[in-house]
Amino acid sequence: MLKNLLYKIEKLRNGELEGFNVLKEHIQSLDEFQYQQIIDRLKFQIEIVEKYNPKVRPAIDPVVSTELGIYRRLDDFEVGKLLNYPECCIKSFVEEVRISIDRDHLKEVEEMKDNLKNKGIYAIVLPSGFIPCSLRCEEAIKRGYIGYLNKEEFDKILKLEKELKEKIRHWHFGYEDYYEKIIL
Repeated sequence: MLKNLLYKIEKLRNGELEGFNVLKEHIQSLDEFQYQQIIDRLKFQIEIVEKYNPKVRPAIDPVVSTELGIYRRLDDFEVGKLLNYPECCIKSFVEEVRISIDRDHLKEVEEMKDNLKNKGIYAIVLPSGFIPCSLRCEEAIKRGYIGYLNKEEFDKILKLEKELKEKIRHWHFGYEDYYEKIIL
């Protein structure tokens, strides 16, 4: 998943990817140093993540996200498309102005909790910053943005997150963790 993001960023920089007018202009306007920092940091994150092969991809390095303009909300639909989020989740985020895991998500957890626990599920995990339309969104699950994890898979996510925090330092105060974790 992160490799696909890297590919798209490189194609946008070269003007070879259509459908991202706002992001293409922004990425092409970055000076060479900024652009190379994004690429190098993302490649390093990919290298770390590939060692773990997690069921759920982590959030993107906050420095990369910031430089890409994600937090500036340049165009939420383009950003969602760039990150390969399901269209239903993008629409929910933009049209319903969902900026965090909310009451509706927590209600879903309560509804699913007993059934998931009976199946050996320990936690529901998402990349930090990804707000799904539903914790049951099949497309988000299929794409690796929502994971129902057993204890072993969850522990693997914690190890990955720890390594990312240690090796990819950042200053972003919005999130320290690379994953949102809902323990059942």
